[in-house]
Amino acid sequence: MRSPSYITKLDDLLYGGLIKPSSILIAGSCGTGKTNLCMQSLFNAAREGEKCAYVSLLSESKDKIIRAMSSFSFYDEKLIDDRLKVFSINSDVVAKGDFAIFEYINENILKSKPSRVVIDTMNVLEDIESTFDERPFHKSELRAFVQNLFQEFDDSDILLLATGEIPAENINSSIWSYIFDTVIVLDTMIYDDSSYRFLEIIKERGSDFIAGKHKFTITKDGITF
Repeated sequence: MRSPSYITKLDDLLYGGLIKPSSILIAGSCGTGKTNLCMQSLFNAAREGEKCAYVSLLSESKDKIIRAMSSFSFYDEKLIDDRLKVFSINSDVVAKGDFAIFEYINENILKSKPSRVVIDTMNVLEDIESTFDERPFHKSELRAFVQNLFQEFDDSDILLLATGEIPAENINSSIWSYIFDTVIVLDTMIYDDSSYRFLEIIKERGSDFIAGKHKFTITKDGITF
């Protein structure tokens, strides 16, 4: 089933929207617009009646997260805590290991049965150091842990978007690009001595899309192609 991203033009590039349920990686360097794109999708989906959730793995306060989005026209305070819930998983939970993170997501996010979830940023999971049985968490276990987590979202028919601090030039060698169903990269390029932002769809498992680098800007209305 297709579900709109609620971002004008992006749905056209995806031939109708994002596949639901599935996992979508929004990758790029710091400042390329990853969180803006995800929040724009969440607020617009919530406005259309969807139950949504934003999950920060950066130990940010809820007030700080909301304040960062409040300058955009898609922001609507009335949606917060009603159709759009904001969660922040603090560093203490991450320090307790994979099971603690899994348990938090199950008890706080999945239980509310959202249709669309954003996790910001997946890179924090690379810092997991211990498992539920208090032994060291090996990096080779990360893929299995994330795939099991994604399966929970799939089983609940959730569209999952997640950001990843991955420069465009590193995306093909990143473990994250192999785990996610869809990979979308945001980056900048120089053309005629000017800098431009662009979005590129790298893959969408089980579907076609319009390839190439598509220029966009970030305005008070969010991502605009």
